[in-house]
Amino acid sequence: MANVLKSRRKTDIRIYDFTTFNFMTLRLFYNANIITIDSALPKAESMVINNLGIIEAVGTELDLRNQFTSFSNEVDFQGQTIIPGLNDSHIHVWKIGHLRTYMLDVRGVKSIVEFQRKLKEFANKNPNSEWILARGINEMVLEEKRLPTKEDLDAIISDRPVFVIRTCAHIGISNSKAMAISKVDETTEVPFGGEIRKNQDGSLQGIFTERALGLIMNNIPPFTFEEYKNMILEAHNYLLSLGITSATDPAANEDLLAAYIKLDQEGLLKVRMNVFPLRIPDGSDKIQVLPEQYESDFLQIKTVKFFSDGGLSSATAAINVPYKNTDGYKGVLRLDYDTFYQTAKEAVDKGFSVATHAIGHQAVDLTLKVYRDLFKIDNTLRHRIEHVGFLSNENIKDFKQMNMTAAMQPIFIYELATNFKSTLSDELLEVVYPCKTVLDNGINLALSTDGPVVKEINPWVNMQTAVTRKALDGFVIGESQKITFEQALHAYTFGSAVADNLEHLKGSLSKGKYADFIVLNMNPFELENVSSVEANETWINGELKYKLSIGN
Repeated sequence: MANVLKSRRKTDIRIYDFTTFNFMTLRLFYNANIITIDSALPKAESMVINNLGIIEAVGTELDLRNQFTSFSNEVDFQGQTIIPGLNDSHIHVWKIGHLRTYMLDVRGVKSIVEFQRKLKEFANKNPNSEWILARGINEMVLEEKRLPTKEDLDAIISDRPVFVIRTCAHIGISNSKAMAISKVDETTEVPFGGEIRKNQDGSLQGIFTERALGLIMNNIPPFTFEEYKNMILEAHNYLLSLGITSATDPAANEDLLAAYIKLDQEGLLKVRMNVFPLRIPDGSDKIQVLPEQYESDFLQIKTVKFFSDGGLSSATAAINVPYKNTDGYKGVLRLDYDTFYQTAKEAVDKGFSVATHAIGHQAVDLTLKVYRDLFKIDNTLRHRIEHVGFLSNENIKDFKQMNMTAAMQPIFIYELATNFKSTLSDELLEVVYPCKTVLDNGINLALSTDGPVVKEINPWVNMQTAVTRKALDGFVIGESQKITFEQALHAYTFGSAVADNLEHLKGSLSKGKYADFIVLNMNPFELENVSSVEANETWINGELKYKLSIGN
């Protein structure tokens, strides 16, 4: 992959090519309630945006009219509320698109019978699909209170391989055909950091966890560029409708990276993307090749990704006490120190930051041990931990010393509370996903949804959950970890920009930054519950990219 110089950025052209100013046209956006997320000027009523899509000035209409002699265009927002574009700091964008294009979405099904019916209908509608893929099953909301097994899948589809991914993406279920194609049987060696679940008689259940998922997934035919293109752009359209102008896709293989780069070079990306190359794919000890760093207006590849444990809703996160109703089971630690450190060091030596999925106590401790040693090599790089289920006092010291980001998902509480209540003690429930602890200790918080792990990726429902800690059933998890709406909005804008190391270009409506903003249907600061807030319009580079139409 060719390295792309920073001079490709429009902002760099503006800074260094002073002749550009002679040809610059300016537009005035006025009569708005602008929430800037800039402490130097928290509220304004007007913005001036140049033809490069950069904010030239923010302030009162009168001041801006006096400062600039003329405008090529003026837009009256008639008192509507404007905020910076939202930045989901951890969302699997292409997987969102996959569920909206080629994959069966079974999030929300209530029984295995309903699941089987949907799977059969999907297979019948897609007779040419070589593999039947589905995602979103959650045993805690099923009548049977268990995961489907290969027998459940075989009863519906036996002539084609089927693979079903649990909602968390840390567990998968295969039918017999898929296992036969993958050459998996009772004698297959279990990869480190994974499980192949068996019945008491030693027969396979068809259920795979963590790194063992790769035993099946590595045999699914790779996607073509056109398929990736359709998935990514379909997801981008959806994100724009939610007011999301930037997003981090946190685990990319080589083909997906190449697709993102090609889409960027063709000018097709609609949302600014921060993409993390995955270093250690599931089901193999082979290390993914480290790419060249890449940076443009719409695409950044400067951080690598690791998984140090499993998921909390699937009870595979590596916690320090046993899960409820188990025989001492504490989850799955997916990495050992030596492999983690050596693979991460290679990336740091080439200037990459590191992001690591770490939820449970054991995983956070391991990750920070590696980060401390990486910090000795280069203390200018800002690393991050994804999810951060739990924090000790020692962990907090490490976060602060290394100027790290915690990328967290309050929406898990809203949608996955049933899972947490069934597997975690009351003591752990009180401190899980400690958003307030993070902020109280001066640690940068970036909010996100991790979609499609959850079905609800609406930023406003996510922010409301951060404020109330309420689940769908009204149950409150972690009362002591509530944060304010102002803090949640900051974490969805500026905090996420800091996580991207791009706070100088986005995250607030300030002079010199991208003119990425959304026009809201109501002022969230006047509401007790912000869940019903919507983006009427989404603008990127000062250009309208989405407008809510009647019937949407």
